[in-house]
Amino acid sequence: MKSKLIAIISAIILVFLILLVFSSRTRKPDGKNIDEKELSQQSFSHKDKSPGGCYVMFKALSHLFYYDIKPQIVTKPFSRTYNKDETLASTDYNLYILVADRLYTSAEDAKNMIKFASAGNQLFIASNRPDSMLLEYLNITVDDEGIFQSFTNADQRYVNRNLAPDTAFSRKGIRGGSFVVKMDTSRTTILGTDAFKRPNFVKVAVGEGAVFLLLQPSTLTNYFLLHKRNIVSLERQLAYTNLYMDHVYWDEFYKYQSFRQSSDFSEWEVLMRYPAMRWALWLAVALLLIYMLFESKRRQRIIPEKPVLVNNSLEFVEALGQLYYQQHDNRNLAQKIILQWQEFVRTRYYLNTNSLDNAFAEALSRKAVMPLEQVKDILNSIQQVQSGQVITDEYLQRFYKNIQAFYLNTK
Repeated sequence: MKSKLIAIISAIILVFLILLVFSSRTRKPDGKNIDEKELSQQSFSHKDKSPGGCYVMFKALSHLFYYDIKPQIVTKPFSRTYNKDETLASTDYNLYILVADRLYTSAEDAKNMIKFASAGNQLFIASNRPDSMLLEYLNITVDDEGIFQSFTNADQRYVNRNLAPDTAFSRKGIRGGSFVVKMDTSRTTILGTDAFKRPNFVKVAVGEGAVFLLLQPSTLTNYFLLHKRNIVSLERQLAYTNLYMDHVYWDEFYKYQSFRQSSDFSEWEVLMRYPAMRWALWLAVALLLIYMLFESKRRQRIIPEKPVLVNNSLEFVEALGQLYYQQHDNRNLAQKIILQWQEFVRTRYYLNTNSLDNAFAEALSRKAVMPLEQVKDILNSIQQVQSGQVITDEYLQRFYKNIQAFYLNTK
């Protein structure tokens, strides 16, 4: 039992140490000692302080509007939030920010996003590859460099002539984004371009509102914004939105989707979407399997040790002898000793004690591994007691000692 408990505790400690090693890896947002693998792991999460997170952007949002607004975190599909959140569906001064490498939505979500913007709200989407259904609503076609897209200088430029000339922001080591190749010029305004002057930041008028589409989400990461004065780039982008916002929503659902979503939604998807929650769930499953592995064996209650049986026949003889000896009934005591001895020989060596002749003496000597002379001496003493001779105390004591020696020395 103790060994099983030690094994379970050791396994738990081992798994904990492995998780601790992975979680203790620190990343410097200033870009020092950061390789391409770290840069490619862009979570765009508002809690992630690593180079690929959006912690800096999320903290800066509340200070970029006319009055401080704390962004509300959304962890469910847009349609579900849109149908249940009264402020998101009724008011017309809302900003919904969605940052993801690849954006996969359902048909219902794409329709409700356009409906949300048409009501006078603004939808800010930053994605390298937006969903095709959403692009159809916006009448926009995007393209990227495909397999030739590599880690280059991420450049974000703005075409507004009213801005200062130093409105080009860049950072080495960020994967290049997408760009617009076709758009409806009647309702689409180009706000920014990449280093090759290809449109990558546009505003599409939808009803009474607008949809902002940024095709370079890497410019919103900690790695980009903490470089020199790149935080100004975020200010330039959000300056095109309304400064008087009633509510600001930050999406944490679509950045973890790897395929097109259906209209159905499961709470289990929310749990599996976050890396920390996934680790916790898989750790719980691993611990459950370890427990089942060690505890599946059949258990049995501990059987108490059974005390060794003690031969009380000799004690009985001694007690009985003391009784008769005190009454000086030597013959009766000697006969009782003889009967007890005969019973011992019958049950121990399986010999017939009716005839105590030479054949009996030889058989008893052989089975008891005792010299024949000592056996015959005991038999002669028995015959003398049974012949009716007077039994003195000295004779009784000698006879008793011979019988006791037989008990102790025989096998």
